[in-house]
Amino acid sequence: MPNALSNHQVQQFKDDGFLFPYDVYTPDEAAGLWQKFNALEQELGEEPQNRFRIKAQLPFPWLCDVVSNEKLLDALEDLIGPNILCWGASFFTKKANDPRFISWHTDSFVYGFEPAETVTAWLGFNDSTVESGCLRYISGSHKQTATHEISPHPDNLATLGQNVIDVPEDKAVYAELKAGQVVFHHESVVHSSGPNNANHPRIGFSIHYVAPHVRETRFEGATAMLLRGEDKYGYWGADPMPKQELDPDCIKAMMETREKFMSITEEKIEAGGRT
Repeated sequence: MPNALSNHQVQQFKDDGFLFPYDVYTPDEAAGLWQKFNALEQELGEEPQNRFRIKAQLPFPWLCDVVSNEKLLDALEDLIGPNILCWGASFFTKKANDPRFISWHTDSFVYGFEPAETVTAWLGFNDSTVESGCLRYISGSHKQTATHEISPHPDNLATLGQNVIDVPEDKAVYAELKAGQVVFHHESVVHSSGPNNANHPRIGFSIHYVAPHVRETRFEGATAMLLRGEDKYGYWGADPMPKQELDPDCIKAMMETREKFMSITEEKIEAGGRT
């Protein structure tokens, strides 16, 4: 029997490639996360997503607590099994009245996992609505191969400009979330988000999970955090754990992984890769 999700919800995820909403934090708890995010942004003097991508949780004990939240892991166990690794996370944020968007894409375009079974948990630190540019999905698209064209745009937060062609946008499902709720999605589902037309920011934290049998094929030395169960395969090394906020060793590990991700994907694009 499932831990946190019903059998219907598990089947819905398999059929659609996404599932929402799932409650992880109360509104008050989510407000606390938003306050920590705002404090970080003020300390940095720039958007955290400019610097903290791919393994954004590593330099921060409070974000490591978020990715290892037991309520979150209970749902993930229903989706990927009892052995759970977190290999990364990224901020995806938009300011109030922000024209920036994310083009239609699949996460698999920038991944190289075999089998392709990453599950992302996109957590809203505040409400995410159609007006503020919530995520939107094409149901069942993870069961097909998506072809991308490369069309960079200054407002596209998918900075490489990847854009799935021939998307039936009229069939999009908008994943509106309350603060503290999550939408889960499969790495191969086609998704995007529009601009933020609201008078408040939209703060999202995207967390990536796999079971230990999934391996990184693009480079050696892939690392992750084992959060539940055991790893019998040994494909993943251990991520460093932060001893303090902005832990320098964790920042170094994050930057090294981000550089590998970006350079490999750029090489793929240059070589004509579009799927």
